[in-house]
Amino acid sequence: MGNTDREWEAFGKSDPYFGVIADARFRALATDSAVRDEFFSLGEKHVEHFLSIIKEHLDPSFAPHRALDFGCGVGRITIPLALHVEQVVALDISDSMLKEAKRNCEQAGIQNVTLVKSDDRLTRLSGSFDFLHSFIVFQHIPRQRGEVILNGMLRHLAGNGVGALHFTYASSASQWRRVLGRVRATAPYVHNFVNLAHGRSFTYPHMQMNEYKVNHLLRLLQQHGCHRVHIRFSDHGGYLGIVLFFKKEAPPLL
Repeated sequence: MGNTDREWEAFGKSDPYFGVIADARFRALATDSAVRDEFFSLGEKHVEHFLSIIKEHLDPSFAPHRALDFGCGVGRITIPLALHVEQVVALDISDSMLKEAKRNCEQAGIQNVTLVKSDDRLTRLSGSFDFLHSFIVFQHIPRQRGEVILNGMLRHLAGNGVGALHFTYASSASQWRRVLGRVRATAPYVHNFVNLAHGRSFTYPHMQMNEYKVNHLLRLLQQHGCHRVHIRFSDHGGYLGIVLFFKKEAPPLL
C-alpha cells in the first residue's frame, strides 16, 4: 500500500485544489480568480446544506461553538464553517495544504481558525468539540488507519455534540478497474507508468480510494454514545458513500 501521507503532501505541493476536488477545472486554481471563487462557493453551499440537514433531522436548535474539520485541505469547508462558529480547529496531514489554508484564511479575513498538523492518534488535538466534520477525506485513508482516527475524533466529541462524516463503502467500477486500482496502490512503478499513459508526469501522486465497513463505523458511533444517526448516500463517479450525521445523546427507550 502506498504512503497516503506522502501522496497527500505531494498533492499539496503540486496541485492542492485538484487534490481537494478532483475536477479538471481546479487544476492550478490559484491563478484563476473566477474558478477560485467557484471553488470556495461550493464550500459555502456545502456548509449551509449540512447545517440544514442537522437542524432538520438531529437538532433544530443546533448552534455549534467549537468545530473540528478533519482533512481541511486548502480551507474550502473550514473558511465558511468559521462564519458559523466561535472557533474551528482544522486538521490536515500535509504541511503544504496547511500553508495554503493559512493563506486563504488570511485572504478571507478569517481569524478564528487554528490549523493543526494531523496524525493517526490526533496527538496535537486538545479539548472537546460540539461539531465534527469531514468530507471526501477518509476515502483516501486506508480503512484500519481511518478507524483509528475516527475513534480519536469521537473521544473529543462533547455531550450533545454532532458529527457529519463521509465514508466510501463500495464501488460500481468493473472488476478490472478495481484490480487495477489495487495494483496501482501496491505494485512499484505501475502507477508511474499509468501516469505517462495519461500524459501526466512520472511522479504525479496516486489518489487512493478506500472502502469502509459500515457496520464497523456504526459500532464505533454506538460505543461513543452517538445514538441518534441520520444517513445520506453519495456517489462520486461510481464510488458509493455515506455521510453519517449523528448526535451524542442518551439511547432511546425501545
